[in-house]
Amino acid sequence: MDDKPWSGFRSWLYSLVFRTPKSNRLIVDLAELSAPDRALDVGCGPGAAVRLAGEITAEAVGVDRAQPMVDIARKRSGQHQNVRFEVGSAESLPFSDGAFTVAWTAHSYHHWEDPVAGFTEIHRVLAAGGRFLILEQDGKKHGLTDSQSQQVVTQLEELGFRDVGITKVDKQILISGASS
Repeated sequence: MDDKPWSGFRSWLYSLVFRTPKSNRLIVDLAELSAPDRALDVGCGPGAAVRLAGEITAEAVGVDRAQPMVDIARKRSGQHQNVRFEVGSAESLPFSDGAFTVAWTAHSYHHWEDPVAGFTEIHRVLAAGGRFLILEQDGKKHGLTDSQSQQVVTQLEELGFRDVGITKVDKQILISGASS
């Protein structure tokens, strides 16, 4: 977990080196988006997955706690009419209850300060039956071990998510479930 939002330089460097990693396409594909969906990317970074989702969905929104990262995402997304970005954290999402039909976090869960608060917020902003996905590296420092993944499943179930499961995809861990 990072103790503070990323600086402008760190955000710029990350966005340059990891401009569109294949995990962006993977999470959008795994989310099984359709035209009426309203998608939320928590920890969106420079916004590549949000832009991909915007090609499919009615609305795609990214949230990141680093203002410089949101600035980069907005700059790269000017021509996308149904895409927007906001500053915020998983633990305090600046959206109304039930605003989204699908939400995900790809390779940013390990940065969250309070996972249970983040899961609670995501549950709040998801419409009934909305889908939630977590994509992380399998067992790496910036990822989840099998036991950590099982702990996440338990936390999600305790918060009211249903049909929660773990799948390994492309050397990564995917945890998914639906809001109640």
